[in-house]
Amino acid sequence: MKKVTLAWAVHFHQPPGNFREVLETYASRTCTPFLAMLARHPQIRLSLHFSGVLLKYLKEHRPDLIATLGELVRRNQVELLGGGFYEPIWSLIPPADAVAQLRKMSDWVQDEFACIPKGAWLPESVWEPRFVEILHQAGYEYALLEDTLFEAVGWKRAQLFRGFSVPHLNNRTVLFPYHRIWSRQIPTEGVREIKAAFNQLSNRPDEQIVTLAQSGDLYAAESIHSGGHGHAAPRHLPVYGSEGTIGAFEEWLLYLESERHWIEMAHFGEVARRRWPVAAPASGAAEGLEACVLNTVARREYDAARAELQKRFDGDRFVNYFRGGNWAGFLGKYAEARLMLHRLLWLRGEVDKLPPGQVKARATALEALLCAEEHTTFWHARTGGVYANYLRDAVYQRLLEAEKALHSQDRKETPKENQVDYDGDGHDEVLLRSRDASALVIPQYGGSLCEYAFLPTAYNLANTFRRRVEVYHDTTRIETQIEDWYERRLFQDHFVPTNTAPSAFKNNTFVEHGDFVNQPYEIVQTENDRNASMVVLERQGGLYFGRERRALTCRKVFKMENPGRLTVDYTLTNKGDLPTDLFFVSEVNYTCLSGDSPERLIQVGNQPFICGADFAIPKPEGWTISDTSRKLLWKWTVTPGADLWHHPIHTARSPLPHAPGEGLPRTEWDYQGSAFQIVWPLRLKQKEEASFRIVCEFLPVP
Repeated sequence: MKKVTLAWAVHFHQPPGNFREVLETYASRTCTPFLAMLARHPQIRLSLHFSGVLLKYLKEHRPDLIATLGELVRRNQVELLGGGFYEPIWSLIPPADAVAQLRKMSDWVQDEFACIPKGAWLPESVWEPRFVEILHQAGYEYALLEDTLFEAVGWKRAQLFRGFSVPHLNNRTVLFPYHRIWSRQIPTEGVREIKAAFNQLSNRPDEQIVTLAQSGDLYAAESIHSGGHGHAAPRHLPVYGSEGTIGAFEEWLLYLESERHWIEMAHFGEVARRRWPVAAPASGAAEGLEACVLNTVARREYDAARAELQKRFDGDRFVNYFRGGNWAGFLGKYAEARLMLHRLLWLRGEVDKLPPGQVKARATALEALLCAEEHTTFWHARTGGVYANYLRDAVYQRLLEAEKALHSQDRKETPKENQVDYDGDGHDEVLLRSRDASALVIPQYGGSLCEYAFLPTAYNLANTFRRRVEVYHDTTRIETQIEDWYERRLFQDHFVPTNTAPSAFKNNTFVEHGDFVNQPYEIVQTENDRNASMVVLERQGGLYFGRERRALTCRKVFKMENPGRLTVDYTLTNKGDLPTDLFFVSEVNYTCLSGDSPERLIQVGNQPFICGADFAIPKPEGWTISDTSRKLLWKWTVTPGADLWHHPIHTARSPLPHAPGEGLPRTEWDYQGSAFQIVWPLRLKQKEEASFRIVCEFLPVP
């Protein structure tokens, strides 16, 4: 039989901010059995990739696994792949940062394992032509890319058992298209089917290189479901055997060992420098993810059209050219991701402005920002991603750490106000800072706050999330179909009927008469001195009753004082010809990351509530929000007295498969934050005005 070359890579990844117990479980149930199995089969040769966060965790907490990996590298059984140390999507960050990420991984691997990686793992198989330049500048020679991006420009699957030389400008790299279906099926599909496929390849006249690129999740020490989008799930064979039996993984390794006289296991670096045909793969990402970029209506249309195309007898001729959106579309779909990224990019620009002597500040800020660039939090398919509040919190921690490094001298002197376009929307925002707090005011979106941070523990309490209807939601349940019509921020201004119930805000069924919640305010004035910074906003808006519009002006003043006191003063003026009788509601959306933790409570008088509680209390004297895990005590008072309504915000996960006899799939919920509405009666005669004040401040923890 003619020889077939197998180039096989397995990728192990954990994002920054994941829970310690998750990392422990991943190391013990995935990394440990996988590396132990390789150690028992020294004739198996493959390439491995570990993300930087996981490598740092293993070095600190599992040095035995680092030692095992090092031994596999030393005996040339394992080739280590590099990539961005914190796994960013290169198209979302400055090219200099992409190069820095690649070099950081190379340096780390060289220091720990005495080898220099020449191949790169591309997160989610995202590719743009300019990545050739990034790879070249960082000293990399090749990378792995999903086969669909080659099929999208006309290459047939049978032509993809090889490498390709990919030029851009005056440089080139080698890309290996990996077989997406086999990468999901091996080893749990069973050796019989694998044998048949390899036998067919051995009969072809040209050299055949089978490229596999797999997630380490496939090799967890328990049965897993490895079926992917658009394909029937393979049989769920156990990866590891029990006493007296072998599992699918070892059966696969034994097969490779027994057939090594014609299946040659090679590292990518050993075949990368051969002569390969020139190709230019499509820009894009892994199969299925381009569809996830689309909004729910477009996604349903996309799925229906693709399904119809696949029903045609000749559908295979066209389906490879049926593409979704660009990866950057996630930033349009999820404003929460866009805010984080553009805040990051603005801070990155501030790093470049540091004077040459600020070496420590630059290094501290840059390391925090590189970590924040990790890709998981900037997208979503079916689970986790930008929906995971603890991962968003990890990003904000890094952003606030970077800001602290950049502005440490400022806090020793005068708290500064900055009027800059922080979120990339073409309009200025205003950043207010004091010793212990910072607030990012967005005049163009209701004059609200999209960031309100407790600086001592780098805690963004505005890290909330808008409820959306996703394509995977259970349409039989009404609660999964709740979709917020505005982004959830702090100090959003509602004008609602006086018969509005608290539940109407939770269920998004209230009637809105004003045009203030998500509409622009004008920046009237900004001030700054040693002890305080202030911004005055105003909107000449209106109240709408059917086709009738009644003019109303809302002036809103934010004043930030040391150490961490924020005062919000409202002045409402009835400019219309008729009196007004409504509720004026200032809505505050916040998060303490958990709705049921006893460490995170909201105290109203003598009554403590968990943050996930529903309640309505008439005219409390004030309330406090505490989080002992982050040393937070947040005190609130209002003038005049107002009713307080409170409810949690949950988002639905992808429905879980149901067990036999359980009926419909189960839906679980993720806590995203909570909302409280500060409710005042608003009765204004013609040309009359009313004033309201909210004071919130961070207090020392006893």
